[in-house]
Amino acid sequence: LLPAVQQAREAARRSQCKNNLKQISLATHMFHDTFNKFPYAVSDFEETADLSDPGNLPGKTYVTGHIQIMPYLEQDAIARRWDKEQPRNSTDDSDGDGFSNSMLVQMLVPTFLCPSMTMPTAPLADNRAPASYIFCSGTPQTNLLHYASYYGVPEPAFDGAIIPRVLDPNSTSSPSYEKSTKMRDITDGTTNTFMLGEVDFAPEGIPSSSIGGLWAYGYAGYTWGTTYARLNKKDGTNPDYGTFRSQHTGGAHFAMADGSVHFISENIDFDLYQALSTRSGGEVVEFP
Repeated sequence: LLPAVQQAREAARRSQCKNNLKQISLATHMFHDTFNKFPYAVSDFEETADLSDPGNLPGKTYVTGHIQIMPYLEQDAIARRWDKEQPRNSTDDSDGDGFSNSMLVQMLVPTFLCPSMTMPTAPLADNRAPASYIFCSGTPQTNLLHYASYYGVPEPAFDGAIIPRVLDPNSTSSPSYEKSTKMRDITDGTTNTFMLGEVDFAPEGIPSSSIGGLWAYGYAGYTWGTTYARLNKKDGTNPDYGTFRSQHTGGAHFAMADGSVHFISENIDFDLYQALSTRSGGEVVEFP
């Protein structure tokens, strides 16, 4: 009886996980309907606006895509209280609302959490709250984004539905992905393009606090990832910290750019897996 009960409970958790991802994808679509563009995975410099247009924010506040879509997930209280003049770890409450950014980033958002994911036991970076779902930015190796400009080489061209914001305004990268993507840019077809996917904590052999989604931390593996490594690769090597994985048996959920949600087998052909993560690669794919 016990295995049957466990299977039933996991089936219920998978159903809730799928529903969470559906809500997040719908919120991302609503953001696009409002601003005629998708959110950046992280928005960080040069542009000026307020949280009525959370896709454009001043200073180095590193406002993530998760924060940008919160008003469409009935989490407007967090987005409204976010102080765009302060960094994410700021304890400043000069606006007098009783909340600093460092307090807000610790708040658990149930929609961002897969019920099958083991919650991390060690404190996370700046006590930030975890997340089980991250945006898909295509195929490149994620750690190149952070270090390419330091070594004077071009940053990779992120080819997914949701792009990470360039973190260094003096970067040698192409200006093409300083512009947020729009629905019209997904020429491979919205039904054949990943928009979001699952991520979990505690890959084998490393501390549970080292890798995993954090909704307020706009780096690779925390709010966005790529298909650089195979699905559910969990050996803790450096390249897979920004890739997709879950604690469901046999695969993970992905939301497509059309808003539909599918469970993708971890045994999916790797070329097909990567083709599904590009927005305009021109691949002819048959959905698994």
